[in-house]
Amino acid sequence: MKTNEGFTLIELVVVLGMFGLVMLASYTILETTIEADRRVQLATMTGKVGEAILNQMRRDIQGVVWRGHGQEVFQGQSRGDDDNSEDTIDFLTTAPVPEPEETISSWTGEVTSVGYALKSGDDEDLILFRRVAWDLQSDHFSKGTRTAIYDRVMAMDIRYLNQEEEWVDDWDASSILPEENLTDFPFLDEEELLAEEDAALAAENPTTGSQNNNSSSGSIDPATGEEIPEEPLPLPIPKAVEITLYLHYGDERGQILDSSGEPVLEVFSTVVPLITTDQVLIPDPDLDSLEGLLGNN
Repeated sequence: MKTNEGFTLIELVVVLGMFGLVMLASYTILETTIEADRRVQLATMTGKVGEAILNQMRRDIQGVVWRGHGQEVFQGQSRGDDDNSEDTIDFLTTAPVPEPEETISSWTGEVTSVGYALKSGDDEDLILFRRVAWDLQSDHFSKGTRTAIYDRVMAMDIRYLNQEEEWVDDWDASSILPEENLTDFPFLDEEELLAEEDAALAAENPTTGSQNNNSSSGSIDPATGEEIPEEPLPLPIPKAVEITLYLHYGDERGQILDSSGEPVLEVFSTVVPLITTDQVLIPDPDLDSLEGLLGNN
């Protein structure tokens, strides 16, 4: 007896149905895995990127120096507000930087010019660049090598704490410092220079000199007879810098979107105190006493 081998239509329908169920289950598992990977990526990426950028900026700003380096020592420009800001900041710092590719005779290996600014990027985002200039002879705030730090920045907002404990949006040390900032005491040097000019003028014209001396010696309040306290010297750099970064996140496929289809946005902020603002270079009395004892011996 001869039989025909094969599948019946019912068997094929059952097999195809089972295959469809297997494929549906596999797709569900794959989609769940991809979503879980995206969530893990967001959870690990967001904090790391933002904190890494702020840590780099914090190290650079904490190394700020200004004494004896001319007028162009610290500059911050405001360009917009809050999440529309594209602020820039430039300063001199002792923070570590890469070695220059070519020999720069004026670079001592200690002080460099560093800056941060945003430039246009993809997906309507901005790219954060770090600028490093080793040659401080002239226009060092506009020169140097720029390195891309992160390419998914929405905004960067920077503010500065002034001597009156007020936050301001812009800062320009060149408007505060004397023209000659070549020593550790530029303000005192300027006062001495003015005093020397007055003395020379007095020697040339005793009458004018005595009048100038009388007008300049107004340290006593004529109404009360009490000494007028001297005003504190102005600070050429802020007491603190506040940085706020608005960051998007992305991968090789572009921006990472949340459940509503909007780009994932995280805000990171830090306040960096500048200890050099209150630094006063004066002789150490204990060191002087020690040197005196050593000298006597």
